[in-house]
Amino acid sequence: LRRDRRPLTLTEEGELVVCHAMEIDRSILTLNERLRAVKQNKVGTVTIGSFGPTASTHILPSLLAQFTRIHPEISISIQEQTDDHTRLALINETVDVAVLSEPTGDFDALPIAADQLVALVPKSSVLFSQSSVAPNELEKPPFIMTLAGSEPLILDWFHRDGAQPNIRHRIQQTNSIIALVQQGFGNAIVTSLSLPQKLENVKAIPLCPPTERQIYLVKKMGSARSNATTMFWKFVEQLTY
Repeated sequence: LRRDRRPLTLTEEGELVVCHAMEIDRSILTLNERLRAVKQNKVGTVTIGSFGPTASTHILPSLLAQFTRIHPEISISIQEQTDDHTRLALINETVDVAVLSEPTGDFDALPIAADQLVALVPKSSVLFSQSSVAPNELEKPPFIMTLAGSEPLILDWFHRDGAQPNIRHRIQQTNSIIALVQQGFGNAIVTSLSLPQKLENVKAIPLCPPTERQIYLVKKMGSARSNATTMFWKFVEQLTY
């Protein structure tokens, strides 16, 4: 303060302190408002781990559309990775919840979809005209194995019939698998929900016997990391039970 005059006035240093104090005060007020909003479930972010297009394209959109209509202030972030990487992200808490097929470990899980496995064969294949395909019919030709999380189910389907696929290629993306099947590199088995609406020069054929994959929304056991995550989990729980 300048004390040699009346009324008292601020020195240059005083004006600087007051300016910063006002900024700090505004910041604290903003923080308190945001904290109150989070506690009242008005804002927040839910980070969802997704194992690929089956979840991100066919399962989550309608689910999230319903949720955001009820809780428009809660934002959603989706991280796409493989099943194994998504499971690890959930364990390491870099995602709040995850969409996984056949989850293992200490997780809380809600079933949110069922997905049929189908065979993909090129137009040139003798199997193209069939209405279903058996393990022994896919055993000898070159086989393209998906890396999107269905390998255990696919191998179990073959082994139940005493068959063993002739795996020549391993691919993550369904679109890449379709392209290789189109070019005659081999047959494949993928999930029906991962396929585009239209296929060219490739046919998706049901398996015989049919094989289904369950898909779950999963979180670590116990309470969720945030109010927003708790709200999302309760919303899905009400839909599934």
